[in-house]
Amino acid sequence: MISSDREPFLALGPAPGLDRARFADRQQLFVIPNVARVCARLAEDEVGMLGFFEAQNDPDAVRVLLGEGARWLREHGATRVIGPIDGDTWHRYRVNAGSFETPRFLLEPWNPEYYASLWESAGFTIAETYTSKRVDDIAPLTEQLAPMHKRSLDRGYRFRTLDPARLNDEFARVWEISCAIFRENAFYAGISLDEFLALYAGIDRLLVPELVIFAEAPDGDTVGFLFAYPDTAPGVVDYKTIGVLPQHRRGHVGWAMLHRAYSAALALGRNVANHCLMREGNASQSMDAGHATTFRTYLLYDLDCGDRNRRFSTPD
Repeated sequence: MISSDREPFLALGPAPGLDRARFADRQQLFVIPNVARVCARLAEDEVGMLGFFEAQNDPDAVRVLLGEGARWLREHGATRVIGPIDGDTWHRYRVNAGSFETPRFLLEPWNPEYYASLWESAGFTIAETYTSKRVDDIAPLTEQLAPMHKRSLDRGYRFRTLDPARLNDEFARVWEISCAIFRENAFYAGISLDEFLALYAGIDRLLVPELVIFAEAPDGDTVGFLFAYPDTAPGVVDYKTIGVLPQHRRGHVGWAMLHRAYSAALALGRNVANHCLMREGNASQSMDAGHATTFRTYLLYDLDCGDRNRRFSTPD
């Protein structure tokens, strides 16, 4: 039997974030006790989301659970259902689909190996694919990027590293520029500065200032940033985000920031790069210039529920 509740199902792990004001009266939690849970949330644009997903390897039960969540979303006006996503792309989303042979990198989203098959057996299809790639030696690529760095400087762009003495101001700048850079991305929704700071609370323990870089236009405005941090594996840096405002993407700014970050990483004795969680089709996928190898894939799923005559599995 499926129970509906607004409280997290702690037997499968805590679910912080269920009380976000944005989704007040726009969500429903579905639980099969000790087997699975999912939270159905309705976005303002009538996109339905299934998130806070946790499950045992029970395809029949999960098929029922996700079907009930999709049914609820359809009945409340959704014409499309995506998942797993906890409300937007700032928070947890996607299934880690492996391979699982390579050790996880620091802060990598993780889940049991069978999660992808659970979503697919429930009738969901792949909406977006993301990958993480590894460059085993960044030294040649650093040299290759040097001319682009020079061209960017010649055009008047300037670069600086994170100032740890002004950490709150620096993270406010990251939030501000992130909202401007990523607002056109699929499934994006804005969050407040307070929410953003809460998401990254404690991240300062991982930071090396030389690996967090801001790009400034000739007029002094911040137009991009690169966020990277040392991995727990020796010699490795995880490159999490490289973003540039659209109107400045022809100035080689992203390549220039990567050149500077690579140079800093080499000075730290870290010549291996993990380029993390990049969406297929995004410009960041080409920034390895063919030097990288994909070692992990992540999937976001989609279900067209516009057909109101569609039948979903129901529990006995």
